[in-house]
Amino acid sequence: MSYTLAKALHIVGFISWFSGLFYIVRLFVYHAEAGERPLAEREILQPQLELMARRLWTIITVPAMVLTLIGGLTMVWKLTVLGPLPTWLHIKFGLLAGLIAYHLWCGRIRRRQAGGTSTWSSGKLRIFNEGGTMFMVAIVFLAVFRSAVSIAWGVSGLLGLGLSLMAGIRIYRKLLTRAAGEPPSD
Repeated sequence: MSYTLAKALHIVGFISWFSGLFYIVRLFVYHAEAGERPLAEREILQPQLELMARRLWTIITVPAMVLTLIGGLTMVWKLTVLGPLPTWLHIKFGLLAGLIAYHLWCGRIRRRQAGGTSTWSSGKLRIFNEGGTMFMVAIVFLAVFRSAVSIAWGVSGLLGLGLSLMAGIRIYRKLLTRAAGEPPSD
């Protein structure tokens, strides 16, 4: 397999893998919220969401991870012919280990939701979803700029944006409750 083909497969796999990771956590959120619905709705929604999550996981997310790893490892193998691997690539391996741990954690949440033993709230799952975003930003910035400093800037910018959005949402909620004459809820 040529380096260019391996790179193309790696990119396609990476995009698909993250699409699967982002969407599955949204399904987790919907599943948790369905657990707060009346029994008749819950009995319809949760099995459907579990089916969607299982199909997404087995048909898209896991195969995309495998494709990403095959493409990436092939590129690394081709690069070793040229000499020692660059430092930024070693950092990327560390981020990849974290991403695989995140992936496995998603699989565990999926199994627990299907088994009715998950204790995750929708709010905690929304925050958990940002972990995938952090990995994506860090890996992309590192791969494009090939510098650990770029990871720090990328993740810092993302954290700043996230905190600004959370603050804006809280302020918006308070303004809405004040306008409706309701006591603020936190």
